[in-house]
Amino acid sequence: MEQQKNEAFELAAKTGSLGPIRGWLTVWAGEIEIERRPDLLSRRRAAEHALQTLDHDDPAWSAARDESWWPSCVRTARRQGELELGVQPE
Repeated sequence: MEQQKNEAFELAAKTGSLGPIRGWLTVWAGEIEIERRPDLLSRRRAAEHALQTLDHDDPAWSAARDESWWPSCVRTARRQGELELGVQPE
């Protein structure tokens, strides 16, 4: 997360745009929301476990892949996090 933040700030400085910083804040807000909500954290951990234990051909593996990174729970948290930060959803 720290590396992503640094890259966002570097890119913002190079381009003269706040877009990279806004993008990083969006990701950060989603991660914070997941960490503070046990229901979302539990869903993510279950999905990560499934990714490590299921066969890639198993349909449940594909569902777990979708759930583990930017699943519906992360998108929900992202929207809520954006609203808490005052960042408008895309």
